[in-house]
Amino acid sequence: MSEIDNNSKNKQKYLDIIERYQKEIILLSRTSSLLDWDQQTYMPKKSAKSRAEQKSFLSKLIHEKITSEELFQAILNVKKEGLSEREKAMMRKIDKEVKRAKQLPKEFVEELSRASSLGFSAWQEAKQKSDFGIFKDYLKKIVELKRKETKYIGLPGHPYNSLLEEYEEEMTAEKLKSIFEDLKNELIGLLKKIEATDTYKNQKKEKYNFDEKSQLELSKELIKVMGFSEDVFRIDLSEHPFSIGFSPGDVRITTNIKKGVTDNFSSTIHEAGHALYNLNMPEEEEFNFLYDSPSYGMHESQSRFWENMIGKGKAFQQYFFPKIQERFDIEDFDKWYHNLNLIEPGKIRIESDEIHYCLHIILRFELELGLIEGSIEVEDLPKLWNKKMKEYFNVEIKNDSEGVLQDVHWSSGNFGYFPTYAIGTIYSSQLYKQLKKEIPNIEGDIFEGNFERISAWLKEKIHKHGARYVAEDLIKSVCEEGMNPRVFIEYLNKKYQKIYNFT
Repeated sequence: MSEIDNNSKNKQKYLDIIERYQKEIILLSRTSSLLDWDQQTYMPKKSAKSRAEQKSFLSKLIHEKITSEELFQAILNVKKEGLSEREKAMMRKIDKEVKRAKQLPKEFVEELSRASSLGFSAWQEAKQKSDFGIFKDYLKKIVELKRKETKYIGLPGHPYNSLLEEYEEEMTAEKLKSIFEDLKNELIGLLKKIEATDTYKNQKKEKYNFDEKSQLELSKELIKVMGFSEDVFRIDLSEHPFSIGFSPGDVRITTNIKKGVTDNFSSTIHEAGHALYNLNMPEEEEFNFLYDSPSYGMHESQSRFWENMIGKGKAFQQYFFPKIQERFDIEDFDKWYHNLNLIEPGKIRIESDEIHYCLHIILRFELELGLIEGSIEVEDLPKLWNKKMKEYFNVEIKNDSEGVLQDVHWSSGNFGYFPTYAIGTIYSSQLYKQLKKEIPNIEGDIFEGNFERISAWLKEKIHKHGARYVAEDLIKSVCEEGMNPRVFIEYLNKKYQKIYNFT
C-alpha cells in the first residue's frame, strides 16, 4: 500500500470517529431540547425537580462525549491530513466546541444545568406572581456559576467575552460597547424627531384583543403563508415565545396570545423566521456541527427580517389584511398598519417597536456586564432596571413582571445571548437592502403573497451554508461589507419618515 493510500485510510478513520461523536452529541442535545420544549409548554409544575435531574444527566452525557479523549485525539490527528473546505469548516466548528467543553469540569456542567432548570421553574412562578424575591436566590446561584465559567474559559479582555463567544464567535464586549454607544445615540436622536411630530402626539394605540382560538388560527395561517407545510411544524402557547428545530422535518413554534392580535402577529412571524432557517439547513449535515447557524446573531437576523422588514412592511400587510378581516372585526387598514408599526416607549422587549427594541437590548447588555464583572449584584437588579427604564424610555416600572422578570434568558443561564438580538437586527437590515438591490421588484411579489423568491434568496445566501462560515464573513460575502449599524439607521429613517411625516 502506498503512503498516500495509507494517509487516506487514516484520515477517513479519524473522520469516522469525529462524525460518530458529533451524531451522538447532536442526538443527546436534541433530546435535551425536547425536554426544554415540553417544560415550557405542557409539563406539569410538580415535575420541575425531576426535569432538572433529567436535564442534568443529559448535560453530563453530552459533556463526557465532547470531552472524550478518543474524540480529542482524532481531532489532533486529522488536522495533519489534507482536508477539503467542508472538512476544514467542520473541524473549525468542532475544535472550538471541544476546547470550550474541556475547559469546563464535568461537575460544573451538571451543577449549571441543574441550577438553570430549577431557575427556570422559579422564574415562571416569580413572573406569574410578580415577585422577584421568589427568583432571587436561584439567579444568585446562576450568576455565581456564570462568573466561574468566565474564569474557566479565560478569554482575553472583559470577562463577559468568555460568555459572549458561545453565542457570537469573534465578537467582544469591547467592540459591542462602542457599537452600542453609537447606536443608542442614533436611536435616541431618531426618537426625538418622531416624538416632535403631530402624528406621534395624536396617535392612539388600539388593543385588538380577540378570542384565543381565532388568534391561534391566524398564527397557523401566517406560518403557512410563509411556505411551511403542515407536516413539518406545530404551534403551541408558552409564557415566552420561542422556536426549536429538531430535524429537517420538525420545527416547534410557540406564541403568546394574551397581549392581542398585533403582538401575536409579531411573535408568530418572528419565531417562524427562526423555524424557516432551521428547516432550510443543509440536510446532508443533519448529524454534524455544520447543521447550525454561524451565530445566534445570524439566526436572529432571519427572525427579525421576517418580522420587521417583511411582516410589518406595507406590501405584506396589504396582502395579509383581508385574512385578518376574515377573523376579526378590524376595518381600517391605515389604523391597523400604524398600530403594527406604532412607536412608543413600551416596557416589554418582545412587544416593543423597531426603534425601542435595540434600546431594550442595550439596557440588558449593560446590566449583564455589571453582573459578570461583579460591579452589580443580583439583589440590586430591580432597582437598576427600573432606573435605566426611566432614563432610556421615560417610563415607570410598576411591578417586577413588567420589569426585571419579563425575559426568560437569565433563568436559563443565557448570559451573553441578549446582544445577539441587536446584532441580528442590524444584519437583517443589511440583508433586506441587498435583497432589494438584487431583486428590485421584490415588493411586488410580497404584495401578491408570493414569497418563493425571498425564501429561495435566503436559502441560497444564508441557510444552505449552515455553520460553514463565521457570521461576519458570511454577511460580508452576501452584503459586500461586515456589520454596519448605519444601514439599520437608514432603514428606520426611511420607513418612519413615511409613517410619522418628519424630515
